[in-house]
Amino acid sequence: MIDIFYTFNKVGSEEFIKFVLRRYYNIPKPTICKTINGKPYLKGGKIHFNLSHSKGLTALAVGKKQVGFDCENLTGKARPAVLNKFTAREKAEIHSTADFYAHWTARESYVKYLGETLAASWRKIEYVGGKIYFGGEETGVKVLRFDAENSAFSVCGDYQKYSLRKIESV
Repeated sequence: MIDIFYTFNKVGSEEFIKFVLRRYYNIPKPTICKTINGKPYLKGGKIHFNLSHSKGLTALAVGKKQVGFDCENLTGKARPAVLNKFTAREKAEIHSTADFYAHWTARESYVKYLGETLAASWRKIEYVGGKIYFGGEETGVKVLRFDAENSAFSVCGDYQKYSLRKIESV
């Protein structure tokens, strides 16, 4: 099970992470560190998390296993420049803005799962038939996809179910 916490309140990334970890995971003084590529992690912790933002939405995925997470607001338009960078197989699955963001968030959540950068990994990743491919090979990493609050969400990792909790005030 992966827990997804989100808010539309204006809040800093680290402030939101610490709030969730203190309140829901009983970690009184969480020390947030970052990898060389900027992926946040909890020093000495057994909890994994990943943060995403989109048009006023701040969302955090928290679980017991490695996780990559992305969300995008569905009110935007498919970006032609980005759409052209999808593979032919992906383009064949993209028929709407919602499809575009399903593919976008799946790809980006995988990049974040790896702890890599979008620039370094984008052309190696493909999301087809609900599966992630890297360098042409199926990765076996699961993608949990869902839409809520007019946003597309993707979680990469060994998760099959999610809980969704809206945070009204931090």
